[in-house]
Amino acid sequence: YGLQDCYADLRANVKDLYDTEIESLAAIGVSAMMHGYMAFNKKEEILVPFRTWRNTNTGKAAAELSELFNYNIPLRWSISHIYQAILDNEEHVKDIDFLTTLAGYIHWQITGQKVLGVGDASGMIPVDPETKTYNAEMVDKFNRLISTRGFEWTLLDILPKSLSAGENAGFLTPEGAKKLDVSG
Repeated sequence: YGLQDCYADLRANVKDLYDTEIESLAAIGVSAMMHGYMAFNKKEEILVPFRTWRNTNTGKAAAELSELFNYNIPLRWSISHIYQAILDNEEHVKDIDFLTTLAGYIHWQITGQKVLGVGDASGMIPVDPETKTYNAEMVDKFNRLISTRGFEWTLLDILPKSLSAGENAGFLTPEGAKKLDVSG
């Protein structure tokens, strides 16, 4: 894991600079891509390979959503990725139980929480600055747009919860600790 390499480097730097080992941490932050597409089923299995923010096959979806929302929706946003998968009749879409970005995936893997900070959440679909969560009008328009497709989910069913700065986003689990540091 790249996470293990980063954490090992942090431990080595603390040891070199302060001649001490890390024994506990009050908080830790891990940064990753806030755009992209990682879709999982109910068994928490990834349904298609990770689609990064650099994936440019979402032009049709981004254009249609920009018109529908009357708001510029970039190709890299998760909403463009999922809608393009719908337009392309990709088989996996019906099985989506959770949709996230790389940032959300890493957070989920180390804390067990399916959440994103509001800044990262805004890389999935626009966030309402008043409610600090996904724009309800756009979510509703998207749900109506796909309502005839027969999916068992609506958009809010599958997106990570959006949290404001300072809200508790979870705690490192024992399994998550091992993903950071093999010693746990």
